[in-house]
Amino acid sequence: KVKVISYTQKLDHFGYQSDLSNFTFQQRLVVEDARWAGAKAGAPIFALLGEYNGLSYPPSEFGILSLSAIEFKAMLIQIEQRFYGNSIPLGSIDLAMADHRLRACLSTKQTLQDFADIIQSLKKNLSAHNSPVIVAGMGYWGALATWFRMKYPHITIGALASSTPLLYYGSSSPGHGYCHIVSNDFKLITESWVVIDEISSQHDGLAKLSKYFNTCRPLQSVEELKQPLAQLYSSTAQFDLPGNPEIKSLCLEVLRKHNFTIEALVEVLYKLVVGKCFDANISTTINMYSPFEPLSNETLAWAWQRCNELIYPIGCVRQSMLPSQPFHMAEFKRSCQERFGITPHPHLLASFFENHTMLDYLVQFGGNIIFSNGLKDPFCSGAILKSLSTTITAITTKGSYCWDMHEVKNDDPKWLKENREKELKIFGQWINEFHHTSKAYKPLAYSVMICVVVELIIITCTIWM
Repeated sequence: KVKVISYTQKLDHFGYQSDLSNFTFQQRLVVEDARWAGAKAGAPIFALLGEYNGLSYPPSEFGILSLSAIEFKAMLIQIEQRFYGNSIPLGSIDLAMADHRLRACLSTKQTLQDFADIIQSLKKNLSAHNSPVIVAGMGYWGALATWFRMKYPHITIGALASSTPLLYYGSSSPGHGYCHIVSNDFKLITESWVVIDEISSQHDGLAKLSKYFNTCRPLQSVEELKQPLAQLYSSTAQFDLPGNPEIKSLCLEVLRKHNFTIEALVEVLYKLVVGKCFDANISTTINMYSPFEPLSNETLAWAWQRCNELIYPIGCVRQSMLPSQPFHMAEFKRSCQERFGITPHPHLLASFFENHTMLDYLVQFGGNIIFSNGLKDPFCSGAILKSLSTTITAITTKGSYCWDMHEVKNDDPKWLKENREKELKIFGQWINEFHHTSKAYKPLAYSVMICVVVELIIITCTIWM
């Protein structure tokens, strides 16, 4: 059973914009309860927070969630984030972001409160007070799942952050590791940039490159070719699926046979890029959040969040195989001023945690959190790769982005199955602990009530005597 529900959500939970006190929007969520054992059984609820492309897939298609529904007879829900997908005030991202009052309400604090309101409302409507909630998220939404667990421990018993570069958010230190990991994945084709530059420097070089790559239109500059190639390599390194040979393995195969030639590179690319011609504007079809992020309305909300709150200092230096594109805070601030009229504050997110650093707050006040990362994913350069305590666990694999969230298949590699089992075991421990604690508190609560009643009777009798 898959239900799509619209929840009437307050735009401003905290009264920051007095003229928007009554403003609401429709926030969308998906509920799958086919395997749920029900409220009376205290069966758990797994909540997937957000997703880049809205609610494109039912939550049961996300690997570890699908297995959790089977293992724990759980309900699965997915909550769309405000200003994404179909959960946009005024129904249009352009209109919403054009109004400075509305876009000011796109913040971490408001977003987390959205999730809290929806989860509590759902549990109340289902009388599921004894159903524990585990939240999960991918990438940035993994950070939200982490922060949600830290800020609302009374609502969720644990969180899974899949492929979450938590250490990049709210930081001003350039993260060059992203590009170095891509370079390691594609080190055999580093030479391609040299050859492309050599050809482009020739008198008719751009025409030759246009012909070699069969571009959809004649190249006007070599950057028109290098930018989408860099983005393509970054995207493939990040999203390479287990058992699916994409450009990386194809490059290895071709280059071992031929050494490097433009012809060999093109042969590889055409196995990945389907089409009659190579689109040098390929960035419009790849939703990447890397140094080569496309500037489009698809990323308008994310661009605002980066400027307003989530500094994301990924850059490439010349030592990597990708084109040099270093992160400069001064340029970033200037860009945000021009686009939104605001100046980014690198440590704004840290203040969200009561003047602690994010890691300090996590270690001191956090618990029941899993950080899962594939070491082939470029974003793991900003991730937590080692366990911080007995209850803050890091699980690493040789996989790529969100390896544990990929659809479950019979031919999944052994390492993927084993690591998902680790996560299920931890979930089971959280759920058992919740129910054990709940049962322990019930007799205690009854004892306290009896003592209070007895005390009242004694006091009453004393007065009347």
